[in-house]
Amino acid sequence: MFAKTLIFLTVVVAYAYAVHLVDYYAYPKYEFKYGVEDPHTGDLKQRAEIRDGDVVKQEYVWGEKDRIVKLAKVDAHDVPVQIAIHH
Repeated sequence: MFAKTLIFLTVVVAYAYAVHLVDYYAYPKYEFKYGVEDPHTGDLKQRAEIRDGDVVKQEYVWGEKDRIVKLAKVDAHDVPVQIAIHH
């Protein structure tokens, strides 16, 4: 009886271990944005990114006291980099 119980527990623990640690494919989906602004120098730095599966959308913004430069990469697969400079 003890041997059967030990074998059963070993199988249960091994199954639980395998089920919880093996992640063959986790769907990539996330979103983040951050930035820094310095009122003393007028510098501005921002970055944002959204990912849903294979689609990645990014935006970069940086600015100095006399101009703001925006660099946006809208889609990682189809759309080329877009740049806008504002004085």
